[in-house]
Amino acid sequence: MSKVPFNVDAYTAKLIGRENVSKLDGAILELVKNTYDADASICFLYYENETDTLYIGDNGTGMTEEIILKHWMTIGSSSKKIQYKTRKGRIQTGAKGIGRFALDRIADKCELLTVSEEEHLIWDVDWSRFEFGQRITDITADLDPSTKGFDEFLSDVINPNVNKIVDDNFQRTGSIFKLTSLRDKWDKSVVDSIKSNLRTLIPPEFKEVFNVYFFETTTTIEEAAVLQDSDDFAYDYKVHFVAESSGKVTVNIYRDEFDFSDKFDEIMTGAGFENFERDYFQGKPIEKVLSFNEIIGSKENIENTIGDFEGTLYYAKLNATKADREKYYYKDITGRPDIRSIFGGIRIYRDGFRVRPYGDPKSSSSDWLMLAARKNKSPAAISHDTGSWRVNADQMHGSIYISRTNIHLPDQANRQGIVETKEFGLLRLFIEKTIRLFERDRQYVCRLLNRYYDELHPTEDIEKEIKKKLQESQKNEETAKKSNQPPKQSPVIDVKKVSELVDKKDSTIRDLENEIQMLRVLATTGIVTNTYVHEIKDVTHKLNLNIVMAKEAIEYDKDMQSALDYITKASVAREAFTSWFKVTIESVRRDKRRMRKTSVSDLVSKLIESWKESLSPKNIEIIDTMDDVEFKCFPYELESILNNLIANSVASFEKKVSDDKKIFISIISQEDGILIRYSDNGIGLSESYKKNPRRILEPLETDKVTNAGDVIGTGMGMWIINRIVSEYYGAIDLSKNMSSSEGFYIDLVLKNKD
Repeated sequence: MSKVPFNVDAYTAKLIGRENVSKLDGAILELVKNTYDADASICFLYYENETDTLYIGDNGTGMTEEIILKHWMTIGSSSKKIQYKTRKGRIQTGAKGIGRFALDRIADKCELLTVSEEEHLIWDVDWSRFEFGQRITDITADLDPSTKGFDEFLSDVINPNVNKIVDDNFQRTGSIFKLTSLRDKWDKSVVDSIKSNLRTLIPPEFKEVFNVYFFETTTTIEEAAVLQDSDDFAYDYKVHFVAESSGKVTVNIYRDEFDFSDKFDEIMTGAGFENFERDYFQGKPIEKVLSFNEIIGSKENIENTIGDFEGTLYYAKLNATKADREKYYYKDITGRPDIRSIFGGIRIYRDGFRVRPYGDPKSSSSDWLMLAARKNKSPAAISHDTGSWRVNADQMHGSIYISRTNIHLPDQANRQGIVETKEFGLLRLFIEKTIRLFERDRQYVCRLLNRYYDELHPTEDIEKEIKKKLQESQKNEETAKKSNQPPKQSPVIDVKKVSELVDKKDSTIRDLENEIQMLRVLATTGIVTNTYVHEIKDVTHKLNLNIVMAKEAIEYDKDMQSALDYITKASVAREAFTSWFKVTIESVRRDKRRMRKTSVSDLVSKLIESWKESLSPKNIEIIDTMDDVEFKCFPYELESILNNLIANSVASFEKKVSDDKKIFISIISQEDGILIRYSDNGIGLSESYKKNPRRILEPLETDKVTNAGDVIGTGMGMWIINRIVSEYYGAIDLSKNMSSSEGFYIDLVLKNKD
């Protein structure tokens, strides 16, 4: 009987790789992980749009011929299975031996220059050969010695900064892939998605030993750095914990939310804080050393079977009412950046790399700890004496660090999460209980400050007194009615106290209304700015470049004419900035936040002129017709309406093939107000909104998505418009969109408030 060996169709091997690396983002991340495993301190990616080529390089140890043959070219084989620590002591992230198929997912053709201490090698493969009908052993790659250095390998790249980062950091060893015949269209949305994923791939703390750069043709080295410093995270509370396999847990809680300024001693004493707490408001952490079981809070003795792990959690609010700022002495958080779309959620890192999808704001696992459901069960306010305050899910972000040595937390086979073992449930419970420690501390502080505020501002006591007397009066009337007797004299309510209470309530309402109005205009500014963020970066680069070139022309070449030419170009870039500022920042000027009679035609004409400067490079034309009419309004609210509509049109035109891009704006005088008639000849509303276009007026409704299906619109612009129109007793007509095959149409009626 003859022995017949098994073989594998080449396409089957390809399917194995595709099953494990199915998405472009995932393929990129796998290759970046490999660079870390190679003991690299620098990894760079460079996408060259002009040649549709992607380079991925690292200054790691490189590969020898033996490693390439035994491991790189052998499917399922990995040198990391047994020897999982690198020379630098890093715990390697991969061991399945299929990461190289990430190359196949990205491109058909791949050329690799790898330089180790022993050899210079060129490896070349055409993945399109892995098709039906061929056996895996029949497929070959080219592997040859090479005399090429990194400079020669990159001699054709357009961006000189790529060569510079290689010259400065690739001293002796490393590897660079050159990928051509890319499988995906690398448009702006794809590039932005990859950058976003790279930002959270590695925790900020790793910047000291490993950094990642993403270059495009005109990107500088500073712009290419994708990792963010942990110091850049603004927070109100920080919680750092270390859990040891022995059962010992150390938790440090940092308060950074409160600012007592020159009233520090007065507030500490008046609110009733203990003397030892003074340091906790001045940077010293509250340290708690507990057992694992004490954190869990179980009657049974639950041991730490997870192993060693640690984490850092941040609580950060994005806004606070004026009343709360006064009551709780919050620090000023004006201008605090909203990082939720990138760093939102609590992420898990294994040996320094993200374990997806935990904490990913674009996935259902963003709130994998179910903090939102927990909040719904206990919605108590922070100052409530009887309730237990719970944090909102979108106010928490942070990092949990586990390792390959946490053997009871294995990765799923498809690398899309952790197998939900008993230990994974225990990890989730531990983090929730650790968050509870912070919640108790914050509620403790806010309760004391709330009581102190009530002592200084007794309006709540007045309100309680008035309510009590009104209830007594109502009770007297009901008793008298039942007994057919005249009612007893009702308790006397002090008019002065009522007046104080009404004044206080009116002041609070006015403050809240002003805050809401300001938040609307700031939201609109953010929406408009986000529409042009790519162009703004491009203008910034051109401005910086021309200033540097002018300086060098003067200092080194003594060429005043060239310097003047560069300064002229810089001036053009500056003018582009001015046009952005006119559209955005100008709208928050104080005089525009005062209700007054406004010449609508003048206001809108100036706004359109500002937009025309910005839209001219995009070949977008605004055509306007306006009646000469005065209308009593907040000027910035009319600007907010038009800014949101124009920003939506610009986004629509990006998907329009034709260069015919027009916006039509008409201002029509009416007996009791104005009619704003707006339309464009863009692609129009998506089919999902055609039957009921008024859905776009609801908050968070958007049809702005990338080619990958990721939602990129805020869904707030049209909602802001709807709120403004309703406050002018107006109406919105979107009915024409139901029958139109293209273009967007809206009529807005605003009536005089007087």
